[in-house]
Amino acid sequence: MRKLLLACALFLIWPVAASSGPKEDALLVVEQFKKAFDASDVEGVVKLFAPDAVFLGTVSPVLVTKTDQIDKYFQGLRQFMPRSITIEEYSTIVVSENAVLFAGMDTFSQTKDGSVIKTPARFTMLITMTDQGWRISHFHSSVRPNSQRLQTRRPPIEDMERLPRHVRKMPKTEVVARD
Repeated sequence: MRKLLLACALFLIWPVAASSGPKEDALLVVEQFKKAFDASDVEGVVKLFAPDAVFLGTVSPVLVTKTDQIDKYFQGLRQFMPRSITIEEYSTIVVSENAVLFAGMDTFSQTKDGSVIKTPARFTMLITMTDQGWRISHFHSSVRPNSQRLQTRRPPIEDMERLPRHVRKMPKTEVVARD
């Protein structure tokens, strides 16, 4: 009986390792990306991408689909140092056990001629489990729209009759915020 009680007590107090899921595993890739970006470590950034990744960089004029093109894009990290990225907010969707989508707002900072230049941006990353482990399979970053510019746009159309017929017949969609 003593042995049984001792075994139960040990089982209850034995430290249990926290198991991580896809969201936590994928978040490590985002953290590694930030760390490598902040250090201007081109190789560290590029190795986080899947070999068949789809890439749309903040200032890239073309769709990039090859690792050497991603490497070429990030060679710019070595200019205007120090630089950093601050991820201000993000949301995640666990698509499957092997795919997690991140979307959020960030700000890039770089130093040019002694002045810090900040660029507010937004991003999406699809992190997937590959043969090499968790990797970035899709990356998109774009400059965040200026709120003043948005305020000068025309107001939304209130009268549905003024919309084209095919738009009026479109089903309503619901936007759901997910964490």
